[in-house]
Amino acid sequence: MRKNLYIIGARGFGRELSESLASWDGFGDKYVIKGFLDDKVDALDGFQAGYPPIVSSVEDFKPDEHDVFICGLGAVEWRRKYIDIMLAKNAVFDTFICPWLSYVKAKHIGRGVAIVGPTTISPDVEIGDFVLLHPNVILGHDVKIGNHAVLENAAFCGVGAEVGESATIHTRATILPHKKIGKNAVVGACSCVVRNVPAGATVFGNPANRIDL
Repeated sequence: MRKNLYIIGARGFGRELSESLASWDGFGDKYVIKGFLDDKVDALDGFQAGYPPIVSSVEDFKPDEHDVFICGLGAVEWRRKYIDIMLAKNAVFDTFICPWLSYVKAKHIGRGVAIVGPTTISPDVEIGDFVLLHPNVILGHDVKIGNHAVLENAAFCGVGAEVGESATIHTRATILPHKKIGKNAVVGACSCVVRNVPAGATVFGNPANRIDL
């Protein structure tokens, strides 16, 4: 029996995610996308036809035993909020890994992880729960990615680097080997991290330096 899949969030990344998942080889054998969960009922208005419908808000939806979920929100704070709401309802989050990965030798990949495009994952990498990896991310061996972290397109983590819980690594950022990104930290697009980044800090540039937002 195929599982009923609901995507949390019908905004930009949610729409992108629905199209990507539907294109994966074998996806339709395991899942049927039933729709989006979003409190903005007109979020799909004006876009091309063919997207699954918005069936409910997250707050109002009641999962049953055949339902599974994936988070289609890109920002860490909103991902955590709505994932937590659904977990409180005993919702099940499957892990989705793009079938076109360049290389996968991970030591651990947690629940609710979404690896949504071609990605290189080297030996002994550890990926926590509810992590989001966008296409073309490269993780060197022994990298550790904390729960709820988001790595955007073409982010690179050198060998032994650590990305803390709920950290965000923006597009094309580079984390040099063995550097540590603290919990809730943000690394700006195209930045090069040459020293450890404290928890909660935002860094940007090459070399990356702390900035005030």
